[in-house]
Amino acid sequence: MDKKKLGTCLVLCLMLLGTFSTVASAEWPMFQGNNRHTGYVQQDSSFSTQTWLTKLNGSIVATPVLCGDNLYVGTEDGLLYSLDAQDGSQVWSVNLESSVTTSVAVSDDALYVGTDDGYLYSINAETGVENWKYKAGDSINSSPVIDSDKVYFGSDDGYVYSLNRNDGSVAWQFKTGDSVESSPAIYGDKLYIGSNDDKIYAINLDDGSEVWSYTTADDVKSSPAVSNDTIYVGSSDSEVYALDASTGQEVWTYSAGSPVVSSPSIDERQSTLYIGTENGDLYALDIRDGLNKWDVDLGSSINSTPSIFGNNIAVATSNGDIHMLNKFTGDSYWTYYPGYIPGLAGDIDGSVVTSGGSLFFAAEDGYVYSLNTDQQSSPFSMYGYYLIGGVIILCCAGVIVRSVYNRRKKE
Repeated sequence: MDKKKLGTCLVLCLMLLGTFSTVASAEWPMFQGNNRHTGYVQQDSSFSTQTWLTKLNGSIVATPVLCGDNLYVGTEDGLLYSLDAQDGSQVWSVNLESSVTTSVAVSDDALYVGTDDGYLYSINAETGVENWKYKAGDSINSSPVIDSDKVYFGSDDGYVYSLNRNDGSVAWQFKTGDSVESSPAIYGDKLYIGSNDDKIYAINLDDGSEVWSYTTADDVKSSPAVSNDTIYVGSSDSEVYALDASTGQEVWTYSAGSPVVSSPSIDERQSTLYIGTENGDLYALDIRDGLNKWDVDLGSSINSTPSIFGNNIAVATSNGDIHMLNKFTGDSYWTYYPGYIPGLAGDIDGSVVTSGGSLFFAAEDGYVYSLNTDQQSSPFSMYGYYLIGGVIILCCAGVIVRSVYNRRKKE
């Protein structure tokens, strides 16, 4: 009997452990989720948080990142926040004293983030205490990417930097011909990045030497994504490029009809790339040959990067709305407006982050939002009260006008 009871307890414990493991978030610890920038991670569909919104100090143009149960995001007022992903409550904040426009990169117990005054910070992820900082020659608008030893990023001074993660010392610097706003991707022994000198570069990770470069017809602010030995990236010349990762030779190009600042997201299982344009067109392209599978006009500039989750994708527009579409057809299944009407809550320049049934994003109005994509539910925001108040005022005004009109009519 004791053995049966012990066996039963062990089975129950294993079941409970299995239950706990199913509610863990799919980590999104840097821009585009991983150092290849595919924008796709394996997600536990059972993970879900509360719907909430949290007001931070300053407008937000950076993309949040999700690591463990924490969201990390910076504001244009120079504040960096750690928020509890379950309810949006603040864990800690630190004042970096200069605008934060990039995503952070998180690994182990440290996070890395750049600022407008040119500093790259290493900060303790649990406490917000600074580990070290490094001063680049100009603003940092390139989200850092990390591997086991180094942190890599670009700067408006035209350099790509490789720093040692343990102390912030310089491993190497690579000079391009103009500012670097593109965020680097890592694949094998190379780093890939775009520059406003109209080029895409492959750089040796060990010593910072150039492996190859490819010249486009305009700025490359889009960040490369890597899949199956191929680099995918957009350009302000309105083209989407697929280049051989080893040689830089062109595999195919696709004319998107307007400048492409958005970075591609890739679903390798479906051989599909998703990318947006400044005209508001969202494209699904076959990564093998650039064939257009579908496209849809979302009506407003897409500067953010699509996020892939389940059978769907989500993307933000400069009109301040979040579109969720079927990734196979482009059909819309839910559009969320933070201000309840288009444009009321301001632009959304950052990308969305998804995990299971939860979707997170930040807007220029300074709010961070958590939505439930399974139930298509969202938090009630202050804009709802504004709209209700506006309706009440209009109704009262209508009553007053009608009363005055009736009184004059009687006279």
